[in-house]
Amino acid sequence: MTVTTRDATSRDQDHLARALFAAWQWRHPWDEQAFQDHRRSGGPDSYLDDFGRRAGDAGIVAEEVTDAGPQFAGAAWYRFFAADDHRAGFVAEDVPELVLAVDHRMRGRGVGSRLLRQLVAVAGQRGIRGLSLHVSNENRAAAGLYRSLGFELLHRHDDRGAVMFRATVPAEDDVRTC
Repeated sequence: MTVTTRDATSRDQDHLARALFAAWQWRHPWDEQAFQDHRRSGGPDSYLDDFGRRAGDAGIVAEEVTDAGPQFAGAAWYRFFAADDHRAGFVAEDVPELVLAVDHRMRGRGVGSRLLRQLVAVAGQRGIRGLSLHVSNENRAAAGLYRSLGFELLHRHDDRGAVMFRATVPAEDDVRTC
């Protein structure tokens, strides 16, 4: 298995939408029909809308190299949010919230770790002091990955079953593992 990574761009809306849907549906195998129904609903999504066109957006896309061409394997990206208009993983206006999802076929193969390490490196190179995220209390695999890469519990949202994490991004000259 060969997996390559590249910077996410504004042309990656479908990849990011698939990743976000996979993250929301982490308990279930991929359901293309459910994904298409969700996309057709057409509601706004602040994690995705105009990605790559907003100041500070950054992301990494992973693709498996196959005979049929590159196949989406996962994505990780972050965005900044305002205190009065944010998502569940919000910590501060100068700390972007990240989203990470790996295609169900590629889980357990190091793709998520690779994406997250690269995204942390990008944030460090940009001088960002930390990243935040939220994860279901029940998603032990994801929480374990985040902890293994330096994320720490900030607080729990009992009503939504989410856990908040935050990592301090190392200075650019101290990124040894990325």
